[in-house]
Amino acid sequence: MALDPRLTGPEAPHTDWETRDLSLADPDALEAGTPVPLRVPAHFDAASILGFAALTGYELDRGGDLEQAITELAERIVSQWDQDDRKLAAAELAASMIRCEAAPNSMREDHHPLPPVGLSHARALLDDVNAHAAGSAAADLGARVLRERLESVASACVNCDGTPEECFDPRRNRALARAVRAARRDGAPDAMIERAISRARQGITEVEAGLDLSPPAPRAQSLRLSPDCFDAEAADEALDGLDETPRALLARIAETIWTHGTPRLEFKPQDKHEPAAVLNLAAFVTGGELNRDALAHAAALWGRAAEPAGALGLANMAAALMRLHLAYDSDAARETAASLVTLVQDHSPAPVSLKAPDGPCCDALGLDSISIHPIANLVRAGDLTKSARIALDAAGDEASRAAIRHATGRGTLSGLGADWLSALQRQGLDDEDLARIEAMIADGMAVRHAFNRWTVGEEIARRCGLAPEQLEAAGAGLLEAFGVSAEDIEAAERFVHGTGQLDACSALSPELRAVFATPSLEARLAMAAGIEAASGQSCDLELAVPGSAGIDEVSRLIVSCARRGLHGVTLRREGDALYDLLNTIEFEGGDYGRREFVAEERVVEKVVERMVEGPARRRKLPDRRKGYIQKATVGGHKVYLHTGEFDDGELGEIFIDMHKEGAAFRSLMNNFAIAISIGLQYGVPLEEFVDAYVFTRFEPAGPVEGNDSIQYATSILDYLFRELGTSYLGREDLAQSDGPKSDPAALGDGVAKEKIVEADPSKFISKGFSRGQLPDNVVMLAGPRKARAAQAGRAGALDEEED
Repeated sequence: MALDPRLTGPEAPHTDWETRDLSLADPDALEAGTPVPLRVPAHFDAASILGFAALTGYELDRGGDLEQAITELAERIVSQWDQDDRKLAAAELAASMIRCEAAPNSMREDHHPLPPVGLSHARALLDDVNAHAAGSAAADLGARVLRERLESVASACVNCDGTPEECFDPRRNRALARAVRAARRDGAPDAMIERAISRARQGITEVEAGLDLSPPAPRAQSLRLSPDCFDAEAADEALDGLDETPRALLARIAETIWTHGTPRLEFKPQDKHEPAAVLNLAAFVTGGELNRDALAHAAALWGRAAEPAGALGLANMAAALMRLHLAYDSDAARETAASLVTLVQDHSPAPVSLKAPDGPCCDALGLDSISIHPIANLVRAGDLTKSARIALDAAGDEASRAAIRHATGRGTLSGLGADWLSALQRQGLDDEDLARIEAMIADGMAVRHAFNRWTVGEEIARRCGLAPEQLEAAGAGLLEAFGVSAEDIEAAERFVHGTGQLDACSALSPELRAVFATPSLEARLAMAAGIEAASGQSCDLELAVPGSAGIDEVSRLIVSCARRGLHGVTLRREGDALYDLLNTIEFEGGDYGRREFVAEERVVEKVVERMVEGPARRRKLPDRRKGYIQKATVGGHKVYLHTGEFDDGELGEIFIDMHKEGAAFRSLMNNFAIAISIGLQYGVPLEEFVDAYVFTRFEPAGPVEGNDSIQYATSILDYLFRELGTSYLGREDLAQSDGPKSDPAALGDGVAKEKIVEADPSKFISKGFSRGQLPDNVVMLAGPRKARAAQAGRAGALDEEED
């Protein structure tokens, strides 16, 4: 093959290079504050850098020049070529990769799939799919519950401060007794509980080996449906070799696919070639025109590179059509797509594949779409995709700016000009409040959730006419409680975060809006049918039906795919709106809804006791509440714990503040504290939270400084709930100080020198809470057990002095 120096000759396009701080490209790749300079093409984004690093095996933490790594990769690809072509071919391949035209693709482990199952074995395959899905879910849930329970049993043993006889005896170790009861309640075998205690006695706290092992998932296997099956189904006739009618079998297939998204269906024999290299079709579109000569040159070059190992893959088809200003659902787009595939087939020595490439290849090339599938989202990470921005160039600057605002929003409330926002500002919503709200919006939070009782404040809510109980009941619906209509809230969401779409932007022409329109399932079927007819190859079609679609709709779609002559299809059902409901359930109204409870009567010694259970009710905290603030450092990370108490002293709310963490982690901890507070106010026992979160393990973890009762924590949550359990539940088994845990004056080291029986009350009662009215004759006394221990200790000391 004679090579032309298209990318390395005198007429080759110029590539700008720049030295970039790697920590800006990948914050997680290096430790914070360790910038590493790396020379990369100026048009590379962070994903492209990471993608090519993965393909070349380049260690980014050493910095340097990415061009060298790409050049070495190109030389490895052509290492077996003829000597005459090798040097030029390597240079062309490297230049092509730098321009994101193409890249090598890792061969997947499953590139030798199992042969498809025929109709005679269809029922057995469907039964296996259903059995494996249910069994895997049950095994995973059971393994996690069993691990948690056995770990709790072992932890209760080794974190006990008593004697060995006390720590390993559930009759004398309250924490161990609770852990054993919880384990048995969840079905843990008694033999495993006994072994967990015995292993802990020997210092082994890890659960038994093999608990996380699960049977390997069966290899994916497709189902072959022949044309005579559909003919028999249409006529409702029997088919030889089946013990049920084709119509009943297709209904069973549709139900399994609707439920599990598997198996894949095949209607014709399919090619088994995996892409060894992938062409980015959109890279050959410039200024709304396709460079056919460049595509042919790349097909010949990369087809030769892919031929020994597999096929030449095609990707970013929909992005190329968008850059050509062609609507996906149009005859022109279908004809252009078929011609692109035919052009590559005519020039590539390797067979052509439309299967999806692997992750590093997708990242390296910056693909907006894979195979022939349309672009899934025009807006990613708050910005338009590259192909959408290029296609918008045809609209002009003013229309483009309006379209970008329509799709991505402004990212701020500034300029909204809504009457309800002005009204809140008149009621006292100041710049500091707005700054907190804007910070939450900048983190991607919805407008309706950014306005809450913590950002708006109780005083402003009172001025707006909300009583304290109404504010409590409003929860996340604070704007609705203020009287803001759903339409106004939605308008604010569109203004701030955009619509995510361009096809409804009035600033664009109807022809351009059609380019950005989301194609229907039928349009995708028509595109696949046109390309497969032109290429004779499978498009590796995958379709996602709406969550609201029923089993019958899936069945009709299967028949439609077969009638169009497609090679095969993978169908799955998208999550229904119930998924969102499950993730955003709010407990502001008690349980999920009012339930009818049946009264139970029990007669004991002629005394009738009527047990009536009602919906959970939220217990209101006093407006002026007690509590304390504990500052500590866990593994070098500073954390503040604020508590609020009911009038009887029980814990009612917590606040968690971590200063030098990322915004996402801080927000997560803040919302976690809100969730715990809501649970406490609805009656969830603090003991349940403590048992659930102590001994959890994740970073940051390590030595604890600043807390007199806790010296080491395995995570932030472990520290927080050790502190709460020690302070509010008297859980001495969770404390780790050398001093007596139940003594309110114990401060860890040097406790022997402290005043054990009496303590200064000003150290433990808030002067601000009591408004400075702390009596002089108030004395803090230790509990009876501590008093007896103190007296015994003094008596022992006197005996020693007399001796």
